Amino acid sequence: MRERYEITLQRVLSGACPAYTQEFLLADVRPTPGRRFTEYSGDLSGRYVGALATVARVYHTSFPGLDSLVERIIALQKPDGYFGSEFHYEKLTDQDLALLWGNGRLLVGLLEYYRYKPSQSVLAACTRLGNFLVRISPLMLSKDVRDEFGAAHFASSYICWTQQTEGLANLYQVTHDNRYKTLTEQIAAVIERRPGDHVHGYLTSLRGVMDLYQITTDTRLLRQCEAAWLDVVQSPDLLITGGVPEGWSPNKHRTEGCAEADWLRLNLSLWKATGDPKYLAMAERTTFNELAFNQFDTGDFGHRVLSDTGFQGDGAVRAWWCCTLHGLRYFPDIQTNAFHSADGALWYDLPIDSHIETASLSASATSSLAENGTIRITITSGGETPASLRIRKPEWAKSLTIRLNNIVSTSPVDEGYVHIRRRWKTGDVITVNYAMSLRTEATRQERVAYFYGPWLLGASASDNARYFNDLTTGNKLASATNAAPSGVRHSNRRFTVPIAVTTLRYTPAEFPDQQESMTLRAAAEQTGQLSTSWEFRFLTTADLSVVPEES
Repeated sequence: MRERYEITLQRVLSGACPAYTQEFLLADVRPTPGRRFTEYSGDLSGRYVGALATVARVYHTSFPGLDSLVERIIALQKPDGYFGSEFHYEKLTDQDLALLWGNGRLLVGLLEYYRYKPSQSVLAACTRLGNFLVRISPLMLSKDVRDEFGAAHFASSYICWTQQTEGLANLYQVTHDNRYKTLTEQIAAVIERRPGDHVHGYLTSLRGVMDLYQITTDTRLLRQCEAAWLDVVQSPDLLITGGVPEGWSPNKHRTEGCAEADWLRLNLSLWKATGDPKYLAMAERTTFNELAFNQFDTGDFGHRVLSDTGFQGDGAVRAWWCCTLHGLRYFPDIQTNAFHSADGALWYDLPIDSHIETASLSASATSSLAENGTIRITITSGGETPASLRIRKPEWAKSLTIRLNNIVSTSPVDEGYVHIRRRWKTGDVITVNYAMSLRTEATRQERVAYFYGPWLLGASASDNARYFNDLTTGNKLASATNAAPSGVRHSNRRFTVPIAVTTLRYTPAEFPDQQESMTLRAAAEQTGQLSTSWEFRFLTTADLSVVPEES
């Protein structure tokens, strides 16, 4: 996880095609014609500010130039409080909805900067923007506007208004101005999942509702988001990767890194609010599969084109105008949710690289899960009295083998966690081995998906050129009952998952009298190579044997 974070951070700070210079970023708040999407006033600039401010706060780093960029942004605020082109109060157009979208992202970004580095000038700019939103709320909450800007408008649909919940909720938390709370509640009441509409906008709207719940503990808000989550999970729009499409059905054609990051963050918020493990399990699947698959070898995030049984290599797009920065923004959230402290104990919830510091106990986790199924937790600060460490056993792990300072610990699993209590010393090392196996999961159309541990496995065209042909989706894979992953890695690729590599026999649809072999690899390996086609949902047959991989 740390390496994935680093390549995206470096892409944002020093990458090209395009480079995020200050002039480039400021183009959407002036706005200046030239690059794409400057009509979404504050979108790119707001995401940039918010992502770097949050990274700086969580990872204890700093970014020269961020302060001056923020100063230049707020200097461009219009007298009415908004940023960008002229807003048409009397007759709204798609341009006005685009402006509202960008201003919503900028409000969030400025508030995230304020949380990192409190500044009265920044808060004043946020308040002026919040007051603008309050001023136009009677118009924007009207049924006429809701109906006029339906799903057909997509990225300039009514979600451009409903996503204001995130900024307004957080502005209320800072200012305690009840107008922002009331408006957030009013917007929450008109959020709906319209067929064909923009997923990122919808999920961002729900995240804002969850933010207000965390502030007010109003259970109506939590129930709304839990019901919305269930609606998505029970729909055909939940992907086998644990992700979601860019547009709700029937506009389900490709994915979008922004929506994937939102889905992850919504699940983490729901898990934090309820403690229900289903939300944590979904966040885990999204992290290990959809977000990893979405990330490009450049560090960008973007769009990947869906097929009926997987993803197409053609049509993949690095969405530098939104997804790359929204992708960077998810890393601090997953980092701060891998561990948590509660009930006098330290809990390790997600098997990824992470660290936590508390008054009683601090720890750092280093993952080699992809190589040997192991996590190493080092106590970086022990206390004077006994303390508890609880390590989650995910459903995909058959068992956990835990060694404390190289001595096997026999602590039992209780309510999904292994519990170790002792007086910890700085330098204590807990090694956790997750026992994993190949398994299948039934999907629609009598197809199956293959998993190894947390990883979704698939057949990539780059590794299985002969598997892909005219009748690819008709190929039938052998039963995986006796399959044993080989541990073979690509020496010239990053982000490989050698522990999960598995080779199976299959019957080609085009010449079923001849058996062939193919290799399954983790979807997460897409990041280490150029975009290629993948199959994830397979037909199977039970009468073929497994081919052992040659090492």
